[in-house]
Amino acid sequence: MILACLLTGSALSVAPAQATPRSAQEEPQQSVQEPVYALRSDFNTSSERRPVSRYAQQRAQRISASQAKSIALNRVRGAKFINVQLVGDAYRVRLQQKNGRIVDVYVDARTGRVRN
Repeated sequence: MILACLLTGSALSVAPAQATPRSAQEEPQQSVQEPVYALRSDFNTSSERRPVSRYAQQRAQRISASQAKSIALNRVRGAKFINVQLVGDAYRVRLQQKNGRIVDVYVDARTGRVRN
């Protein structure tokens, strides 16, 4: 408001502390409208923020690599852990059995189910 007065050159008047409230007819209220974000495919830049649906958030949730490791070790009893790697939408957990054989166990990254 002060900036508008400075730009237009009008004087700014200050009302007394015990002034009666103005009626709605004298000064119309301005409605503030929240911006609406659209989920469109042409918003591909990372600088633009879009709301994410709950379904998309649930799809993006994954189990951790340590959870995949424990799931695979429970599947192949007595095996030693070698490494874990995220391959696509599954964790590949490499284990070594007691007889020396290397076994790959694929664990789904979203559900935690063993694929093989």
